[in-house]
Amino acid sequence: MTYDVGMTTETRTPLTRERVIQAAFGFADQHGVDELSMRKLGAELGVEAMSLYNHVTDKGDILDEMIDRVFLSMPPPDPRLDWKDALRQAGVGAMDAFTAHPWVINLLVSRASTRAGALAYMERILAILTHAGFSDADTHHAWQLLASHTIGYAIQQATNPGTDDSDPTAFETWLSRAGDIHPNITRLAPLIINCQFGREYEFGLEVIIDGLAGRLP
Repeated sequence: MTYDVGMTTETRTPLTRERVIQAAFGFADQHGVDELSMRKLGAELGVEAMSLYNHVTDKGDILDEMIDRVFLSMPPPDPRLDWKDALRQAGVGAMDAFTAHPWVINLLVSRASTRAGALAYMERILAILTHAGFSDADTHHAWQLLASHTIGYAIQQATNPGTDDSDPTAFETWLSRAGDIHPNITRLAPLIINCQFGREYEFGLEVIIDGLAGRLP
């Protein structure tokens, strides 16, 4: 008598560098980058932490790649735009990416990102300014100004009371105590409390672009 014995074979998706980085990216979006560890990342992928080292150098390698993925997600400006609109589009695109992945701003502050995505974004902005007719010196100054403005607002947005688990009313209470001692703060308190960082960022970007226009030959 012959018996057919059914055999079930479990198919496991091979572990690759791409899967590791994607898992780390998703973990940071959900839990924050401070919670990311090789052990937790291994658990997300259903493997031992040591298996990850066959595909990445270390946690620093993962973090740098995550930074790069954020820069790579920033769409290039429409090449038909003039330099002002191109800078606006590039700046808003950068802030949109930082808003979607707020954990990246702390990494940018603590780590120097010199991989392909970050360098491509920098080259894009420098090319816009150069083609507009700015001198090399002004192109450099403008890049530093634009980068500082964008990163500065991204930091404010990421640490703004009410964007984390803290009680936003504590910030409102602090403002309400300004009273007669700080009359301007008291007058502007409603605007400060309801600050929309996207609009504030775009306002500053317009001021920068207008200022740069006055320096063209």
